Formats: sequence, structure tokens, C-alpha cells
Amino acid sequence: MRRLLTAALCACTALGSVALLGPTASAATVPITAATASSHDGNVPANAIDGDLSTRWSGAGDGVWIRFDLGSVTTVDSVSLAWYVGDGRRTTFDVQLSQDGSAWSTVLSRETSSGTTRSLETYDFAGGPARYVRIVGHGNDSSDSSRWTSITEAAVSGEPGGDPQPPGQSLGVGGVATPPGAVLVPDQDSRFGIDSGGTAAAPEVYDCQGNTIRGGVLIEADHVVIQNCRVDAEQQYGIYSDDNTDVTIQNNDIKGVEGPGDLNAITFFGNRHKILYNTAIDFVTGDPGDSHTDFIQTWVSSSHPIASDDVQIRGNKAVGPANPDRENSVPSIHQWLMAEDYGRGGNSGGNTDGMKNWIVADNEMGDSWNQAIKLDGPDNVSITRNDFVGSSTRVMEVTSASTGVQFYSDNRVGPDYGSVGMTITPGEGPA
Repeated sequence: MRRLLTAALCACTALGSVALLGPTASAATVPITAATASSHDGNVPANAIDGDLSTRWSGAGDGVWIRFDLGSVTTVDSVSLAWYVGDGRRTTFDVQLSQDGSAWSTVLSRETSSGTTRSLETYDFAGGPARYVRIVGHGNDSSDSSRWTSITEAAVSGEPGGDPQPPGQSLGVGGVATPPGAVLVPDQDSRFGIDSGGTAAAPEVYDCQGNTIRGGVLIEADHVVIQNCRVDAEQQYGIYSDDNTDVTIQNNDIKGVEGPGDLNAITFFGNRHKILYNTAIDFVTGDPGDSHTDFIQTWVSSSHPIASDDVQIRGNKAVGPANPDRENSVPSIHQWLMAEDYGRGGNSGGNTDGMKNWIVADNEMGDSWNQAIKLDGPDNVSITRNDFVGSSTRVMEVTSASTGVQFYSDNRVGPDYGSVGMTITPGEGPA
């Protein structure tokens, strides 16, 4: 029987003690579900939506940005921003909108704050559909810290609704529709390579429509979607995406991973990967032995300096056979997710800083070896609404190389885990 991790297990987070001035009464406030940023100085993006004017997000440099996720597309017609030292300096900034997080439209350019208040100031513009709102900073007019853009609190307003969202996906092959113009992939008896992609606005979709690829999938192009494939790997990986941007791997079924060394159902490197609604049931062929076997794996190092920022891992199911003796045997999944920055972790020196702004949500995770998820380098990771149904020594291993990792109490953890392995954040995670 699973148990729900509730806020009762943790100390509650105190609400901010400063009342905020909201946007104008004629507009409806649109909830912000998450905040990410291009960089920060330790004052993290989440501080801009925590309801507390004494905390802030700060980033340095012309073009630094903070992005707010509204959870779904809605009509947005204003933003309200409270600025750090807002009564002593004026900040110049742009406001941009996006429906997909890739294609942006600028609705306010070189706007300037008043320089007279630390409370929220509202900036109106012509309404438009958006899921994401981005504030791009160009510094301020102070004499000693002009490189900085610092926001203590933000709010977004508009009208409920907006453009309709596409139909929801369901798990596995066939759980997403084949769009017009997709490249239809027939059965393959050897590795299938993808070396041609689309654009950010119109990615190239490769759809197997339930056909089988024997030999795995190798992606070597940006702006690609691979979906509805039955992948019989017959090698060390099922689907491999190396040094690509804006790749979606969705609704595939992966099995037959075999061989010595690392055995992974999905391996990826590059920004804006989406790994959605895939299945991998008993996906390792034969005894994995001492192999490092993960459902999803990525890493970054000085010799492989490929950043993997803005990653979504949602709705997947990967479970292996029962692991009755986890102290002395290796199950078919060594770790459900392994992400390691070898320039920041304990394996080597340096600081490659190559992974940030992830969400791991609505997945089902089976037995694993020492932990279900290992994060040794990624920053600003939200882990929410997942089902940890198997057994392991612990759910999480998060090293000191990772910051801003939130394991929310809406995750469900089975009784056969030794511990969660990290502090639990009360409440629900981002959508």
C-alpha cells in the first residue's frame, strides 16, 4: 500500500509577512506555477513568486531573464513587478510572451520602472495568448550595481481561457495522435537515424504508428519529435539524442536493452528535451550484472560540455521485475533517472554548470538499486506527483553539487523504500 507524503510530515513554510499590492481590480490574476531564469546569484527565481517582498531573484548582465510558467495557455494583458531597491533606482526591461517556451513575441520593449516604490507596479499591454511570460533585463541606473536586474515579486493578469490546448496524452504507444505532415516510420530491422529536423515553431515529427525499430533510435538533429515507436534496442541504448535542442521523445515503448557498460532506455544531451509518456517494462534483456542500467540518463563534463537545461520528464512508466533482495542483487533498473555534472560533482573539479530548470512529474517508477533518482549537478529541479511503487534504499540522492531541488509532498512513495533521502517540500508542485 502506498502512502501519500503530506505536509504533516514537514514543517510548514511560513508565508511572507508583507502584504502585496495586487494588479488592478479589472483584471483577473493568473496563477504562476513555476519560475525559471537564465542565471542567478543565489537569489533564486522561486523567490519572485513566494509572496515575500523581502526575498528576490537577481541576475547580472544585459539580456538576463526570468520566465514565469502559467501552466496552460491563457490571455495575458499585464504584468506587475516589484523591484529590489525599487525606490532608489530604475530598471530597464522587456516583456515577452510565448505559448510553447520557444517562440517569443515582445509586447513591451525597453520599459522602465518608476524608481519610486518597492511595491508592485503594473505594466499593461495588448492582450495575447501565452503560457510563458519572460522578463528580459537590461540593468538599472544605479552607480554601483547597474548590471543587475532584481525582482522581489511578480504577478500576471489577463482573461481566463486563451487558445485551447491540444488533447491530453495517454501512456504508451498510440497515446498521442499522428499530426498532418508527420514522417511515417515503417518497421526497421536496424538502427534508425534521424538527421533532419524542423524549426522551433514546426518541429519535424517522426511517427512509427506502432511499428517496431530493432536496433535503437539515434537522433542527430534539432527540433525533432519521435513518437509511437516500439523500440527493441538490441544494444546499449533504446533512444539516444546527442547534442540536440528542442527534442521530444514521447509515447514510445522501449525494451531489449543489452550489452556491457551503461544500459539506458533513453539517453539525452541538449537543451529543451521533453521525455513524455514513454514505457519501459522489464526493458533489460538478460541479467544486467554489474552494468549501470538507467531508464533515463544524462551527464555533462569538461570533455562533453553539452548543457541540458529546461528539461521536462513527464508521465513515463518504467518498472522492472520485483527486487526481493535489494541489498545483494541488481534489479533491471539501477536508477530510474541519473543526471550528473562531472565538473561539479565529486568525480572531478571545475564547474561546468550544464543542467538546470527541470521538472519531473507524473511518472511511475519501479524497483531500483540504491535510489530511484540521482541528481549530482542539476539545479532548480521540481519533483512532483510521481508514484514510487517499487523498492530501494532511498528515493532520492541529491549531492551538494545540486541546488534548488524540490521534492514535493504530493509524490507517492511505497512502503518498501528505506527513506526519501532529502527534505520534503510541503504542498503541490508546479503543473
